[in-house]
Amino acid sequence: MKCHYDDRAAPYRCARTGEYVCNEHARLDVVSVSTRLRPPPLPVRAASAEDAELIREIALLYWDETEVECFDRTYDITRLPAWIATSDDQVAGALSYSVEPPRLVIVMLNVHPEFQGRRAARSLLAMVEHEARMAGIEKLAVATTNDDLPALYLYQRWGFVISDLSTGAMIKHHGAEEGGFARIPVRDEIRLEKALTRT
Repeated sequence: MKCHYDDRAAPYRCARTGEYVCNEHARLDVVSVSTRLRPPPLPVRAASAEDAELIREIALLYWDETEVECFDRTYDITRLPAWIATSDDQVAGALSYSVEPPRLVIVMLNVHPEFQGRRAARSLLAMVEHEARMAGIEKLAVATTNDDLPALYLYQRWGFVISDLSTGAMIKHHGAEEGGFARIPVRDEIRLEKALTRT
């Protein structure tokens, strides 16, 4: 999808206007919890070997790379297990992860803009959390950048808390400061965790 305002890729869709927007033209707004009805969860399936190219395409579409640096290490998205959310036989989004007892690290979570607001991300998080609990994993961990306010909002709504901040990590990774969501400079890696209780 292209941004409504220019030719850049649009990773977000405005829930009010329906416009697809890039990082620069996206904004957050304060809304009531009763603003809209919540749709039902989307179906989620485990990615198979045949889905490797699909996962690669998603990583390239949103990040322009298949190797992700977080938690002081490099992950190859194409070699990680993943879950895929679908809607009407279309791919809505994907979550790739790494099991590193006592934690499970969420390495990539992306939802196509046309499926945002339809619980694709929450469906994926619910599935990976269920898998972690069944395996006796003690906590979930995820990292995002300081500008990614939508991700911070999502993870904190899901029960994650900020556990650490790697100042300047993204400048080191990219070689320079870049503009991110709503032109916020991308500088730091924010790490979050969610403790899991036995059920």
